[in-house]
Amino acid sequence: MDIIKKLFSLENKVVIVAGGAGQIGIELCKILVDMGSTVIIADIDTKLAHSKIQHLKDKEKYIIKKLDVSNENNVISFFKEIASFNIYGLINCFHYKGNTRKLDTNSNFFSNLENYPVEAWDKVHNVNLKGTFLMIKHIIPLFKNKNEGVIINVSSTYGVVSPNKNIYGNSGINSPVSYSSSKSAILNLTRYVATHYAEYNIRCNTLTPGGVFNNQSKEFIENYTNLVPLKRMANADEYQGSIAFLMSDASKYMTGSNLIVDGGWCSW
Repeated sequence: MDIIKKLFSLENKVVIVAGGAGQIGIELCKILVDMGSTVIIADIDTKLAHSKIQHLKDKEKYIIKKLDVSNENNVISFFKEIASFNIYGLINCFHYKGNTRKLDTNSNFFSNLENYPVEAWDKVHNVNLKGTFLMIKHIIPLFKNKNEGVIINVSSTYGVVSPNKNIYGNSGINSPVSYSSSKSAILNLTRYVATHYAEYNIRCNTLTPGGVFNNQSKEFIENYTNLVPLKRMANADEYQGSIAFLMSDASKYMTGSNLIVDGGWCSW
């Protein structure tokens, strides 16, 4: 038991979860706090973040900061604001899908490729890819000074394989080209950081989750689960174990890797 405690303890450590108010993000925050850390939830939707921590235990261990990851001046100001904290880890767990609160089928985010607006393409990449780059860019100097740091970028199965267009039917949603291309780029951004900063004891890995229940239509859920070897979608809290492993010393010899947790989706 002492070995387990040593491997998975984050006691007295501070972890930034950018996008921590999201469906998966808040569940990652919960396990990190349970492991002993203080979590800084950096999110553009602070109202949503406050509502999600309202009834959690150890509420004082959640610190909420407003952040637009696509704006470099905002990112710089954020890191100045938290300069007094001894940051141990960063999780980039955010994406743009047209609406922070729900799947909005009227959003131009869901347009098909030949009609895809350039402004939607730019917005998705500015948040998903540029935001990940900016957060890493401005935390690297902190980690270099400490000679220690852990970075986890959250991608998607649709950054590994092409979205399967056959599952969407009449659901009104699809996984557009911008989402797939941005999430794929994150995989190689992770490898770049891992190989170029390993000498400073900075580890960087990717977590690639599969589809999560999110009030989708019955038709969509059936189509999706038929293509999953485990025959179901994930619950948002089923990525807690993966993040506990990646953020802790349990994975201290792991960097530049992509941990795929998708019920087997990418294995066909």
